[in-house]
Amino acid sequence: MRREQKENPVLALMRQETMPVIFALLLEHLGGDEASLPAAELYGLMEDDLDELRRQGFDLPGTAQHYCMEWVKAGYLTRRPAPAGRGEVFELSAPGHEAIRFLEKIVAPRAGVSQSRLSSIISSLEKLATDTDESVAARLAALRAERDRIDRQVEATQRGEFTAMEPDAAASFLTEVLADARDVPSDFARVRDAMERLGRQLRTRLIDADLAQGDVLDSVFRGMDEIRQSPEWRSFDAFHTLLKDDEYHAVFEDAVARIVTRSFVSALDRDDIVFLEEYYPRLRAESFVVAQSMSSFSHSLREFAQSRQFEEFRELSERIRRAQRAGIEAAPVLRLHDQMRASIELTSPEIIGVGRLALHVPSEVEAEVPLEAVPVGKADWEFLKAQVRDYEIDFEELALAVHKALGEARPCTIGDILQRFPASQGLASVVGLFILGERHGEALPEGESVSWTWKGQRVTARMSTSFVFEEDFSDGP
Repeated sequence: MRREQKENPVLALMRQETMPVIFALLLEHLGGDEASLPAAELYGLMEDDLDELRRQGFDLPGTAQHYCMEWVKAGYLTRRPAPAGRGEVFELSAPGHEAIRFLEKIVAPRAGVSQSRLSSIISSLEKLATDTDESVAARLAALRAERDRIDRQVEATQRGEFTAMEPDAAASFLTEVLADARDVPSDFARVRDAMERLGRQLRTRLIDADLAQGDVLDSVFRGMDEIRQSPEWRSFDAFHTLLKDDEYHAVFEDAVARIVTRSFVSALDRDDIVFLEEYYPRLRAESFVVAQSMSSFSHSLREFAQSRQFEEFRELSERIRRAQRAGIEAAPVLRLHDQMRASIELTSPEIIGVGRLALHVPSEVEAEVPLEAVPVGKADWEFLKAQVRDYEIDFEELALAVHKALGEARPCTIGDILQRFPASQGLASVVGLFILGERHGEALPEGESVSWTWKGQRVTARMSTSFVFEEDFSDGP
């Protein structure tokens, strides 16, 4: 109970000073016919209410958006994408429904003891005992007894010997039915919360497990089977199947149509009668929303696996874990306020109001330092050429060396050229001759040893593949 006291949203609501405001606003806008509202519409309705409540002396400094976000964090509200794909909608969460129903029972408690409650309990238990009995003889005996009872009632009714239910008892019985009916929306919210919780667990399992593509799909299908076998979904599925039965719908509509003509109904609140008349269509609509969300959830989960999005999330999860491990390792030597030479670029732009923008007027901008004209100098061609040679291979010089070497003796290898002409660029000259050999020479698979002088030192190297020049070329590299 101590854990419930700290974590249960319903109990947390009871401790808040703004509990009357939260209860009134949520009941007014989301506890009635409107099960969900677009965010912008809810903000607008609540702003009007907050203004009125402030005039009545309530201390409410925040905006409607602020309070809605706080209630989402506290667990009374849930945010979901709008069905049309634009914006978000707000709905009461399962704890939100429970809190409202709990407070409604405090404001308008049920009668402590009533004949209707006891007879409903007894008839429900009797039906349960009969329907779960596997004995053929016992079931036949129960059905015959029920038939005899109905026959006696038919005979008594034909003689005019029957008594209608007292108005007070009928009103009490209908109140009990309405109280049970109002609990169903919270059951819907609880089913959706359970489905989302199981879905998050399944996605986490796909991300954390190092599975191949085929194994991931198998895990998805197994996970969907687990969700369909969960108590919440099985209970809802049976409820949804019964709700789609047109025969039950017709029976409900006929019963309500007859009840609203009875005199005892005048003792009830008109809102309760409207709730009862609109109950079945509303219940069916909410049930279809839950079933549709389950279908879309299944589709999105398969798409999550088939499109390999889970691999991106898996990589992100691994990077986060590596960062956490690095933080743990750095904790003994780094303090929280130590400066680190790292910068992080924002993944989204900063949104500012139009009023903060200012026009740029070039004429109002003056240079802090006056500009000075620099005299035009003369370029030193030899200096520029030397700089280029530091970064580029002088193919023109190498092609001329090959041309002269071929004029003295044919054929000649790269080693022959290096013996007759200096490697003015060191290793770069050797690389340049190798490139010319690839373009204009014949390969020497056995390679050769070459040597050249660079900055006063003799360098010797072994080329695993070399080239021999047999013909002159004049088109350059």
